[in-house]
Amino acid sequence: NLEHWERYPTYKQIKLDLANIDLKNLDILEISAGEFWRENLKYKSFTSWNYPEYDICKEQETNEKFDFVIADNVWEHLKYPYKATKNVIKMLNKNGYFLIITPFMVRVHKVPIDCSRWTEDGLKYLLNECGFPLENIKTNSWGNKKCVTADLRKDGTYTRYGFFRDTKNDKLFPMQVWAIAKLD
Repeated sequence: NLEHWERYPTYKQIKLDLANIDLKNLDILEISAGEFWRENLKYKSFTSWNYPEYDICKEQETNEKFDFVIADNVWEHLKYPYKATKNVIKMLNKNGYFLIITPFMVRVHKVPIDCSRWTEDGLKYLLNECGFPLENIKTNSWGNKKCVTADLRKDGTYTRYGFFRDTKNDKLFPMQVWAIAKLD
């Protein structure tokens, strides 16, 4: 999907960040219900709950537990990201993981609303405040000034910049920020 080209280098790096986690023996829940993670991870089981039809901010009425929860570009759309993160913690098994990916220097996109952006530090402290041990939270980001500028075109359309030019990472201009947090 060329509309979200910045996700390709992001996903490439996240897959490297996940390399030390034995995903093939884990039950995974993806809240964003995209095809990328289902098709590109080896796992024991994979469940998709699509936002906004599935509202992670509401108290969960499920007793299902998962080893790994993925929220791919969803948290920026939530009115109550703190509540949602607390709900994720309730759905995780002991020693479970949470992968959260959010945009940072990407224009506002109301699907159905757009509320929040986090830096790596901001995401780390949100997750810690919700209950993940600080030492169990690893963050990363991807972007660069030229890609950010290309994404912020005045006419509001995304460009194909990343496919044709430098996609080298520059931590000062993150387009996407993510964290992998583990419960004790």
